[in-house]
Amino acid sequence: MCVVSGLRLTRFSLLVFCIVSATFALRCSASNSTKLPPKYAEWLKKDVVYVITNDERTAFRALTSDEAREKFIEHFWEIRNPNPGAPTNQYREEHYKRLQYASDHFGSHGNGWATDMGRIYITLGAPAQKARYVAQSGVRGMEIWFYESAHPALPPFFNIVFYEKDFGDFRLYSPYMDGPQKLVTGIQAEQGRQQSYLQIDHLLGREVAHTTLTLLPDEPVSPDDANSTLLSDLLLGTIHDLANNPFTVEQLKLRRSLNEDVTHRVILPGDLLNVVTVPLRDTRGQVRLHYALRLPRPEDFAVAESDKGFYYSVEALVRVQDADGKEIYNLSRKVGKYLTKDDLDSLKGKPVAYEGWVPLAPGKFKISFLFTNLITRTAFTADRVVTVPEVAGRDFFVGDPIPFGQATALDPSRAEFAPFTAGGVRFDPYITGKALALVPGQELKFFYQIWRPENSTAGAGSKLSVDYAYGRPSLTGTAQTIHEDVASDQFDAHGSMVNGKKIDTVTLGAGDYRLIVTVVDPATQQKRFTALTFKMVNDDPSPSDTWRLEDEELKDYVVSGQAEVDRGLTYLSQGKSQSAADCFAQALQYNQGNDRARTHLGEYYFRQQQYTKVVDLFARAEITQQTDESTILNVATSLDKTGQPAKAVSFLESALKVKDPSGPLYLALSDSYQQAGNPTQAEAFQRKGRALMTEPAPDSDR
Repeated sequence: MCVVSGLRLTRFSLLVFCIVSATFALRCSASNSTKLPPKYAEWLKKDVVYVITNDERTAFRALTSDEAREKFIEHFWEIRNPNPGAPTNQYREEHYKRLQYASDHFGSHGNGWATDMGRIYITLGAPAQKARYVAQSGVRGMEIWFYESAHPALPPFFNIVFYEKDFGDFRLYSPYMDGPQKLVTGIQAEQGRQQSYLQIDHLLGREVAHTTLTLLPDEPVSPDDANSTLLSDLLLGTIHDLANNPFTVEQLKLRRSLNEDVTHRVILPGDLLNVVTVPLRDTRGQVRLHYALRLPRPEDFAVAESDKGFYYSVEALVRVQDADGKEIYNLSRKVGKYLTKDDLDSLKGKPVAYEGWVPLAPGKFKISFLFTNLITRTAFTADRVVTVPEVAGRDFFVGDPIPFGQATALDPSRAEFAPFTAGGVRFDPYITGKALALVPGQELKFFYQIWRPENSTAGAGSKLSVDYAYGRPSLTGTAQTIHEDVASDQFDAHGSMVNGKKIDTVTLGAGDYRLIVTVVDPATQQKRFTALTFKMVNDDPSPSDTWRLEDEELKDYVVSGQAEVDRGLTYLSQGKSQSAADCFAQALQYNQGNDRARTHLGEYYFRQQQYTKVVDLFARAEITQQTDESTILNVATSLDKTGQPAKAVSFLESALKVKDPSGPLYLALSDSYQQAGNPTQAEAFQRKGRALMTEPAPDSDR
């Protein structure tokens, strides 16, 4: 441990902080750009027109020297660099590749970057799939681009449709504003939405016809009237101003904070952070990934001195990502306290560890850890790939053995939330970067969990057969085996059991050892194996005397419902929408005020066309400035679908009192007024909505 007086840094290697790459925005360019020198006017009008925020554009225009503009441009790219300080800037390189491709492949005379296709391509990149429909009698030429998005403001999957308005001129298509009639030719175009939809269905198939009504693959549509909701146009509006979306702005703000407010965040090599992870079922049968982060060198942990005494301040950031590295959610915790002189003396020479857990669903995940001493701005990173098995039928699973130093029975109220707790017992795991090292006579103690399906039953008196075989792999004849039978009635109501063992090491000589645990279910003859490596040494065993910090917000995390919302997001990442909805419903049982849970559950009910449930879910919910427009549109549509257009009008009018003016909300209000039998108001709000949807962006040249 090192003490920092007056917050002066001691020696640390300097690397740069690694951040997630930025997403982009569609925004048209630059009034007053003619006042800039041509080089900088083009940079603003063309190079970054879709990715620069309004505030950045204003700040750039206010600069009065080329030197300041060059520094601005350098900083603009650096805060978007996924690896700040690296010799190359991956974000900038990718952006200019997109810009060049769009210029060359869309439009004419090198202006493809300014076309609808160019704008989408530069903003979102190349689509995951592309379908082109041209030279088909009865329909206009079309291209459908399918995207998978990791941006929090965009759905995970969506389509973008372009149609050939004139020869070779492909324009962005809006299901609500344009409708299928814009995509057909001949008399069908004059016969309305439904006939046009049927024409496309007949010529190009049901999937294409569905896409002409909604850009969201899982949004329900009705072929009977071929009407479109405003959710697709809301999506297009979000893409159009993605640079100024709150998620994007907040991400850039964080990066500026890291780059500017604190000079540098120091990142040290990953081998300087020991990590232990283990998935354990909780008392409800849900999986939590318990983790421990340990700084093996006491000098890597610093405390500071102020006029109130010594104190520490640390931050643990855990990013949960899917198998492809797309972030699902993250959990950030800060822990800081003042220390007495006795506390400080007891800490000297001890490594520091931080322990917590994150909720997961069955599946494969990448977990990234960032453990930072906020006093020195020194961070330590580590990544782990974790697979949580799905246990079904008559199957069972045996978890990894976790060696521990001490085990303590906890009060049930604390055991429900504490890290590395199972069966009401809190285990202090060994946290090492290498194999566990023991001295002769030091017991090898470990625990593990066995899972069965939640509703499985075992016969009265049935047992599992367990063998513990350990020895030196390099020496034959050294293996020893311990056998025991474990009664199946030790499984809890959700199919989980905690088991463990103490093994005497007095007779074990120095060297490397391997322990294999074999569990057999005699009823099915199924075998499961798990293993643990350790070594015997004559001196310098793995330290068990560790100063342990733990996530102090885990109880609030659970009772607020946030833990179940995050678990639901991991189910969504696996494509398990029903299980995700169950989690969101559970989150609302914990806390009826959890807006995140209500929003996600409402989306699920809406996709299932359970409109009454959507209405009931939001019957007493307050609309705020933070409420998603998509949620408001879902509720309004559900009120209309359940024969309550007057309530839809009232709901939308109340929403527009707290939300900024919005084309989709005005158009939805127009539809509701129409259904409520007030065509005058319907026409007035339709004019307002269409004006907002079609007016050019400020500073646009088009």
